[in-house]
Amino acid sequence: MTKPATWNPLTDWKPVPIDWVKVNIKPEDLRRFTQRSNIKGLCQSLGYLLLLTTTGSLAYFAFARGHWVYLLLALYCHGTFYSRFGDALHELSHNTVFNSRFLNVGMTALYGWLFWPWNPHLYRLSHQGYHHRYTLHQGSDGEDVPNYVQLNVRLIRDLFFRVIQFRELAINLARLFTLRPTSKGWRGRGFELDTWEQFVLKNAGDRNRRQVYRFGLVCLVGHVVFVGLCLSLGLWLLPVLITFAPFYGAGFLGFVAGVHQHTACEPNCPDFRVSCGDAILDPFSSFLYWHMEFHIEHHMFAAIPCYNLKAFSRFAADQLPPKEYAIPRLLRLNRVCAEKYGSWQNWRDHFGLYKGF
Repeated sequence: MTKPATWNPLTDWKPVPIDWVKVNIKPEDLRRFTQRSNIKGLCQSLGYLLLLTTTGSLAYFAFARGHWVYLLLALYCHGTFYSRFGDALHELSHNTVFNSRFLNVGMTALYGWLFWPWNPHLYRLSHQGYHHRYTLHQGSDGEDVPNYVQLNVRLIRDLFFRVIQFRELAINLARLFTLRPTSKGWRGRGFELDTWEQFVLKNAGDRNRRQVYRFGLVCLVGHVVFVGLCLSLGLWLLPVLITFAPFYGAGFLGFVAGVHQHTACEPNCPDFRVSCGDAILDPFSSFLYWHMEFHIEHHMFAAIPCYNLKAFSRFAADQLPPKEYAIPRLLRLNRVCAEKYGSWQNWRDHFGLYKGF
């Protein structure tokens, strides 16, 4: 059997000049949409924390009353919503949520500690330095590719019922305790850093590398102290609701919202309307996803805060592709991937290798 092809960014990465195609917009209009708001940022970020506080409180109430079925249901919801921290950290990594630098840095630190398997500083180095700069250009963007989706019974079952992630927990705890940067949710396929993570760290400046490892140390010390204190006080459910919450819950919300970003899109294309995809989400899913369903718009102008993307999309609607609702678009992408790539192995041999598969 032929060994699958590999791409090693440590030796094979190359930059490519790109003349990006964007919508026509006057500078004064763009400035209006890139205006940041502390109030809107706090409504988004504190609203999300309030939702998690509510589901966590319901779980604790059910536990205290001995309502075990309700406890399991509350934990299912809590873990499912908790997994959307990655979307929040993505937006915070762009430093666009708040007008105040203090608020953006502070909220990134808080969110990063609460969702410690996702090191926001390592992610920022990859996401801003490569994914946005070289979106889907093979050999340059090692973070993402024209992705492949294949709907089947097993996938749907896993999205709703694969609720405890033992392997991911073990890997990330091992990384945490050995001070290796964590990257669950966007990378993190094993205990050892993969070649893309190694490449990103190798090419980061000393200051950025120190920031990555210092944050990992803060998370380690903080969670060890937090868990130890909770156990000593008999509050053992609190670590379940916070420290270990990233490792349980369903994945269907993230899949339905995020699969549209780059699935079946065109690589090596300078037009974001071709290399990215949008979908229409219901208001609650959009809130949890931090409005990244406007993904074409986000890549065109990453300086636009997430809460302004919808207004910008309406403003430039005549220059953007028509939008589809998430589920019908997902079903269409399932058909497109089969027609465009054939088997998963064929997709992997031509595209997936650039993502580390």
